[in-house]
Amino acid sequence: MENLKKVELHLHLDGSVRPSTIASILNMDEQDIRKKVCTNKDTKDLKDYLSKFDLPISVMQTKENLTRISYELALDLKQDNVIYAEIRFAPLFHTKQGLTIDEVIIAVLDGLKQVPVKTNLILCMMRGSSYENNYKVIETAYKFLNKGVVGIDLAGDEKNYPVDNYKDLFEIAKNKKIPFTIHAGEADDYNSIDNAIKLGAKRIGHGVRAIENDNTIKLIKENNITLEVCPISNIDTKIYKNIKEHPIKKLYDENINITISTDNRTVSNTTLNDTYKILQNTFNFTKEDFIKINQNAIKAAFISDKEKELLLKELINQ
Repeated sequence: MENLKKVELHLHLDGSVRPSTIASILNMDEQDIRKKVCTNKDTKDLKDYLSKFDLPISVMQTKENLTRISYELALDLKQDNVIYAEIRFAPLFHTKQGLTIDEVIIAVLDGLKQVPVKTNLILCMMRGSSYENNYKVIETAYKFLNKGVVGIDLAGDEKNYPVDNYKDLFEIAKNKKIPFTIHAGEADDYNSIDNAIKLGAKRIGHGVRAIENDNTIKLIKENNITLEVCPISNIDTKIYKNIKEHPIKKLYDENINITISTDNRTVSNTTLNDTYKILQNTFNFTKEDFIKINQNAIKAAFISDKEKELLLKELINQ
């Protein structure tokens, strides 16, 4: 699986900071850092999982650190033989020590461009955040659209902040022609997916709980929706007890456009190569299956048709 070229669409920057980097910035022991930022047997649910981001975000408050962390993530993607990735994060989380939102974006892009891997950013609006703050994210995405930023997302506590609360913001994004994906069908049930599709999402972050309802499956197929499936993190957040219970193979067999991502490399203590190996061993996914899944990812990427064509050629001709 190491040699297979891959595309990753659902990857959080703040969930993928190398523990060794946090340890070096804070002058702490790496093993102590790992206990704080990686999931373990005591992680109870999504809310608990999200608390693992506090420490990484605390060190992502300077241009220097943001550039270093982005650069290292691009290196990690190259190690996984990724030919294209869309990396997401909430830029306002990194303005606590005086950086402007624009400075945050530029610092991250500066790190990514140092590595020869094609990448773009998705900016996250946050559930529970104010309308004004989420509107700022849309404005920033529009300003940097096709200059390193390709879309927006809605992330955070899905259960307590239904997607419908953000309808007006997504109307603004549609009017500005900003592509978007929405976290749905992870901590909440299939209704969350239905509502995200009704708001106009063409991609769903996770979306695995679609398997619980035939009408949702139908809606996904009719609207040609792509699911950004992150199997390892779904186990970590206790949506499923183990990988054998995960519905990724059922979704694939239903001919739904699934893609494979890590979600958070550090928090879930995984790589894309490891994830592929686990899926191969558990569900007998073949190389041909993985190529098809990566074709799905390229077709759903927030990039131009010409860029997609080049990536598809690279994928097929490996």
